[in-house]
Amino acid sequence: MVILGLNTGHDASAAVLHDGELIAYCKEERLTRKKQDAGRPLRQRCIDEVLRIAGLAADELDAVCLDRGRYPADCFRKMDRPWLVWSRHLLGKSHRLLGQMRRQRQLDELMLLDVGCMRRYLGLSGDAEVLFANHHYAHVLGAFRYTTWEADALYLAVDAGGDGVCHAAYGFDGRQLVCLYGGDEFILHQSFDYAGSVGQAYSYVTQALGFRANRHEGKITGLAGFGRPLLGEEIRAAFEVKDDGSIRSRIASRSALHALLSSAVTRLPREDVAASIQYATEEVTLAWIEALRKRFPARYLGLSGGVFSNVRLNQRVAELPGIEEVFVFPAMGDEGLSVGQALAAQVRTAGLGSVRRGRLAHVYLGAQHSGTALLAAAHQRSLIVKEKAAPARTCAELLADGNVGAIYSQRMEMGPRALGARSILASPAERAINEQLNQRLDRTEFMPFAPYVLDEDAHRVFGINPSNKEACRFMTMTTDVHRSYRDRIPAVVHVDGTARPQIIERGTNPLYYDILSEYKALSGLPCLINTSFNAHEEPIINTPDEALTALQEQRVDFLVTEGGFVSRTTLARM
Repeated sequence: MVILGLNTGHDASAAVLHDGELIAYCKEERLTRKKQDAGRPLRQRCIDEVLRIAGLAADELDAVCLDRGRYPADCFRKMDRPWLVWSRHLLGKSHRLLGQMRRQRQLDELMLLDVGCMRRYLGLSGDAEVLFANHHYAHVLGAFRYTTWEADALYLAVDAGGDGVCHAAYGFDGRQLVCLYGGDEFILHQSFDYAGSVGQAYSYVTQALGFRANRHEGKITGLAGFGRPLLGEEIRAAFEVKDDGSIRSRIASRSALHALLSSAVTRLPREDVAASIQYATEEVTLAWIEALRKRFPARYLGLSGGVFSNVRLNQRVAELPGIEEVFVFPAMGDEGLSVGQALAAQVRTAGLGSVRRGRLAHVYLGAQHSGTALLAAAHQRSLIVKEKAAPARTCAELLADGNVGAIYSQRMEMGPRALGARSILASPAERAINEQLNQRLDRTEFMPFAPYVLDEDAHRVFGINPSNKEACRFMTMTTDVHRSYRDRIPAVVHVDGTARPQIIERGTNPLYYDILSEYKALSGLPCLINTSFNAHEEPIINTPDEALTALQEQRVDFLVTEGGFVSRTTLARM
């Protein structure tokens, strides 16, 4: 069975599931170069691209599973309803499906939509099913598919909101996923409690501090390490964790919560405000998890949803007593919904038992642009090209000399992190490299850079244990850095003594692994900086031309791929 999962909202993405295996993934922004782009409803460029990656045509799909987002007006059934006036001015416009479901108190999406029209937009055959999945259930299924826990597991999704709730919990008893909170019954409720959303609260603070909500929350997490949570208890007290698995607001309204958080900005330095919302988010979420564990005792936690992009929060979750392992789905935000939607379609047609669960081997699921293509394009731009069959040693030498490079290898990564396919590399030996990188990439000075580490060295350098190791393969959690290494790799150690490591095995990405192995042999240091290959507010580099443009803009000193190097000027080691 071939299934296309499609998220049409912000961070639009498409994924293809073939006989239960995820074979291709694409995010809209990587094509349009517009950060978090949603594209045009049912005409997202990522649809054609993910089919191209998978080697399929649209008419070969057996099913498409979508979210309850915006769709062209002509895809809604032309019925005599006051909420939808059919006139010429609506042509080319769109409506939000969830809003219409609420207005009509209708949980069956196909009662509102013209399936034939949607098939035409998507280029589907007449037999292809059109299905829809609950927002948080799709989040949860991404984590469920890539864990192997047989029972005693909680799968949690927390974000600013979706399909009537802002958090959901499912327990796995070995046979089925039992919804503890957050299912479709909330869709028809008009009282979406935004004031009870920790994700929404975090976004309010992000905006109040001068950053962009729903995009720059990670900056607040980094900034929090420099501050004191002076208002942490006051903010935490605005939320009440209920026995039924809900988080409710003790404040009258969403606007009142916004006012409370906005006033904090006028009373405290920004570092203390960031520390306060970080503290409150951690304490409320941990209390929520513990309340859920009273209802459904669990030793394992699978996490997804935008709130769990908060790597410091995830560390606190992994440190909870009695938790044996935590896994964070690498595409934890809405960009990962397409994967969960494809899985939801499989569950709908063949049952939960049809999902072939197993550990996620890697996230290299996007477009494949070869190193040969990169070198050829560099020749056309008259850049310096040095072909080399085994470039790892030379790359390590360049990095040890203080140069900044970028690796261009493998297929494009799924999710928000660069994990060795489109990563900027640098030595972690001097903290001064942080200022240099921030200037070259137009990034914020207080954001820490992340390290990557060989699997055999991870325990020696970082606080790696069974509860966090799998998450650290995908850079989704901070850990403490052992004191004996903090002064040796200062560029990747945050002010609070933590780092966000990626553990790498050679079989996953040989070039990436070998560069670090050679660097370790040269310097005695077990880590290199890995930060995403993009300037501030740009999507991660995708094509060879984009990589070469970044090189010419002096974002990096050289590019390395399996076949050799590209640089603007002659570098001594090359």
